[in-house]
Amino acid sequence: MKDPDLSTTAARDAARIVWFKRYPAKQTLIAFLLALLATTAFSIDPAPVSSNAVLAIDPKASGMLYVCYEVLLSFAGHTDAVMLLALACLLTLPFRYVFFGRGDAWRPSVILPSLFFAVCMVFGRSYDLTDSAEIVLGDKARIICAWIGGAGWMLLAVVAFYLAFECLDWLSSRRIPFSEAHFGRVWRVAHAVLSVHSFAGPFLVLMIAWAPTLIASLPGLFMGDTGAQIRQWFNYPNGTSDYLRLLNPNVLLNGHHPVVHTAIIGSCVQLGLSLFNSANAGLAIYTCAQFVITAACMAYSISSLRKLGVSLPVRGVILPFFVFMPMFSNYAALLTKDVLFADAFLVLLVQTVKLVACGLPRRDANAERAGEQRPVLFARHDWLLLALGAMGSTFLRNGGLVFPLAACVIAAAFWDAHVAHRAAKQAGAAPSGAIPRFRWVGVLAVLALCLASNMYFTKVFMPAHDITPGSKREILSIPFQQTARFVQKHDGLNSGVNPTVKEDGTIVEAPCAGLVTDEERAVIDRVLKYENLGRRYNPDKSDAVKNCFNEYASQEDIKAYFEVWAQMFKKDPECYISALVNNYYGYFYPSARDAWVYSTARSAEIMAKPDNLKYFDFHPVDSKAVRWCDHLINLYRVAVQRIPFISLTMSSATYVWIMIVVVVYLLRRHSWRALAIWIPLLGVLAVCLIGPCNGSTYMRYLYPVIACMPFAIGATITRSDLLWA
Repeated sequence: MKDPDLSTTAARDAARIVWFKRYPAKQTLIAFLLALLATTAFSIDPAPVSSNAVLAIDPKASGMLYVCYEVLLSFAGHTDAVMLLALACLLTLPFRYVFFGRGDAWRPSVILPSLFFAVCMVFGRSYDLTDSAEIVLGDKARIICAWIGGAGWMLLAVVAFYLAFECLDWLSSRRIPFSEAHFGRVWRVAHAVLSVHSFAGPFLVLMIAWAPTLIASLPGLFMGDTGAQIRQWFNYPNGTSDYLRLLNPNVLLNGHHPVVHTAIIGSCVQLGLSLFNSANAGLAIYTCAQFVITAACMAYSISSLRKLGVSLPVRGVILPFFVFMPMFSNYAALLTKDVLFADAFLVLLVQTVKLVACGLPRRDANAERAGEQRPVLFARHDWLLLALGAMGSTFLRNGGLVFPLAACVIAAAFWDAHVAHRAAKQAGAAPSGAIPRFRWVGVLAVLALCLASNMYFTKVFMPAHDITPGSKREILSIPFQQTARFVQKHDGLNSGVNPTVKEDGTIVEAPCAGLVTDEERAVIDRVLKYENLGRRYNPDKSDAVKNCFNEYASQEDIKAYFEVWAQMFKKDPECYISALVNNYYGYFYPSARDAWVYSTARSAEIMAKPDNLKYFDFHPVDSKAVRWCDHLINLYRVAVQRIPFISLTMSSATYVWIMIVVVVYLLRRHSWRALAIWIPLLGVLAVCLIGPCNGSTYMRYLYPVIACMPFAIGATITRSDLLWA
């Protein structure tokens, strides 16, 4: 009889031999050195090294020797040595797996996005610190440091993208094991909340978990535009009607904000004044309604994933994300147009996926263990929800008509009528609207409804009621910012720097002055107010510049302006590129400027502004319960913002890069049906990129994408058999 200890020892020795054959010590050492190089490289301090630090080491250093000293002194040294060494040790295993594994880590689908990531990290850091590429494209030492840092980010990105794609492969090819036999009570609770009561369960969980935020925010969270929208509805002076060329000077309601949303929030305040003689009561009515609608839409997206056959563990991850991510509860109580638009956009996306997946086989979530196959159907109530989502997307954001158009095109392009008809016959569901001809009529009817209603509202209803449309300046943020930056840099008397004044009182222009001619000043002044244009320039936000747009400028004036704009580009392309990057980088780089702006304290300040108090008695609700909830919620939000890694959930760049990973993955798998579902989300990102603010300034512009991303990932990645036809 063999000694069991000897047999166990022999098995362990055999396992070690196999392990070393697969990963020799040489490969492990190389992987560790690569990981150490990566962690050391991206920890380089981008700030220039002082000359005193170099001369203290070698007073005679000059030329390339001086540059070498600068580069070496930019490394972290022993300050973060322990942390960097620990990180390198942790990264050794994934580095070894990626670079010495299957050998396909150098595919274009991995290298190209990794290269883009490295560029975004290097240049993003420079723009985050200096609003320019000065740190990257400065002296020789800065350029060398940028290349070294970029190499480190590149190595890290290659590993991250490769492992992300492998993880998505695993998710898309199998169902995560999760059963009552292995998880017992956890499975029973999750099954009851997410499967037995697939809508009511998530809805109640969200309402209960978000309730402290609602209490702390009563009567609702004000942001910069809230007061102006309410005053518009009551025909009181507001910031938007002051600059527009009004159709009727006596009608101040205009299209700067979506008119329908202005009517909704204004009507709620009007209702509160009529019923309770309190504007605060009207705000509470709107806030509570929006709160319930937001929770219902997110619960519906989770419920729809069950109907699409997405496994219980995936839905079990999505619900806590909505619960514990403070953005969602905060925005549910925020008085802004973006929240209801995000709700409508989410419903529209869900219905588009269900329409595309109609007739394709799914695994019944209630019979997961039995493996029963049933087709996805599109019932009568789904048509109503599709119409509501499409109409909401159209009227709750200016230019929102493009999203239902995209949804209808996707449904028409990828819906397989023959499969749907065959599945409907098998399920005996023809009366529910599964006849192919009826579906085409339904899609066209929703499309016609959106087009006709939008045309009527903008071309007939608004002119008939003297409602002035929004300004064309809203789509000109980028060229206006480029002009303002050029003027700030190249017109000394109009820069953001105070000019030098001699003893006799004469003003000395800055050395950069002289590139802006008197004729160019005059042309710009006819479109933008040239006085103090350079001083108004804010790299992260274009409001101060575009607010001085001349609404009476003719087409000839605008044409002449763009001619000057093109001439200035030829004079200094780098200036224009920097203005452009400053408008973008926050969506691709986790900026240090990311801040939580929609707090109860800030809301109280906005409510108390004279423009609001002159007409309404808006004020936060003051009670012990409200104060305790406010302290609790603020403490939790600060924790999420400041704890490392978790804080990345509060950055726009995190969600943009998740979207890039998924889109590139679907491209490399040629999953056109699944990829089409992400087109509306990419459209929202495109609108953000041409918007007035950097991603580090406000996250609310990207909020619709963030709200839809869990559903989109669940539907397109974890159900590859459903949407990858």
